[in-house]
Amino acid sequence: MFKYSEHMSKSEHSAYRTPEFVERAISHLGELGAHAEWKSSSEEYGHAVSGTLLIGADGKRHEFQALASATVTKADVAMLPHDRKTVLITEQVVPTRARQLEDHGWGGYVDAAGNASLRADGLIIEITGKRSPDKAPVVTAAPFTRAGIPVTYSLLTANDHFGVTPSQRALAASSGASLGTVNRVVRALRERTPPMLQGKHNQLLRASALEREWISAYTAMQPSIWPEERFTSTVWRTPSELLEAPLPPNALLGSEAAAARLGAPIRPASVLIHFDGDARARRELIQQGRLRRADDGMIRLRPACWKVPPAPPFNQTAPRLLVRADLLLEDDPRIDEIRSEYFEDT
Repeated sequence: MFKYSEHMSKSEHSAYRTPEFVERAISHLGELGAHAEWKSSSEEYGHAVSGTLLIGADGKRHEFQALASATVTKADVAMLPHDRKTVLITEQVVPTRARQLEDHGWGGYVDAAGNASLRADGLIIEITGKRSPDKAPVVTAAPFTRAGIPVTYSLLTANDHFGVTPSQRALAASSGASLGTVNRVVRALRERTPPMLQGKHNQLLRASALEREWISAYTAMQPSIWPEERFTSTVWRTPSELLEAPLPPNALLGSEAAAARLGAPIRPASVLIHFDGDARARRELIQQGRLRRADDGMIRLRPACWKVPPAPPFNQTAPRLLVRADLLLEDDPRIDEIRSEYFEDT
């Protein structure tokens, strides 16, 4: 049996690197005496690609289904397609990410810093604690910056509802971004390889891949850019009571509350409500429910990442794209099956 185990100091998260990270990850496996190689496939999931990790050791050849992505967020761990036979290859897997991979049913991982967790018949590789060298941060692509996320959201949501990409002026009005920002987002999506938009009317290609990338970026930024506040109410003491109450027109349900209203078999423990740029609706709800701030309150109010809804809401719930992101932010493996079945998160 080929067995290797090493523990070093606590690792740190590294910055984005090019696809060279796969070669460096394989190189580290070679330093252990194992012959490793990567064979890519044509499947692409936004910023992740699928392939096969081949490892030869002690005269045996082991094949692992694999997904490779230089950066992996908490949302990616749950959202990228995987099972117990799938391993992740990435820039670096810190201890918290390793636990998330285990909790969400991945088969292991290899990273470019030299960490690995692989299991097969006659093969055990367990290396933790290695650090990647510090690197200068790289500017995020325009569609997934703080300013670009609302634009990409409006584009995806409007396209899903109306079947066409809105004009740049319409995207600016919906997202609240400047025309310059909208132009940079559209240009970046057109210049992607392969492109996300094409043609005179910016026809959207590979919508599911773009949705995955948007969810990954939004869930990484939401806590700091669109932070929520929690409240208790002397009027609504349970989530079900609030779900039965009339809400202001600009209030949209998210997360578990939206999933329940859309028919998912889930009993919400809290109620998340998104509010757009009109502060009057938020004040109206606070007065209506006699809300008081509380760190453990069951009512969660979050500023929306849009100025004007890009599409008419259904049953006063946020669009499915945002509900999927909300559920991933809960970081609860128990809702993975519900999210996959009801929100096409496979």
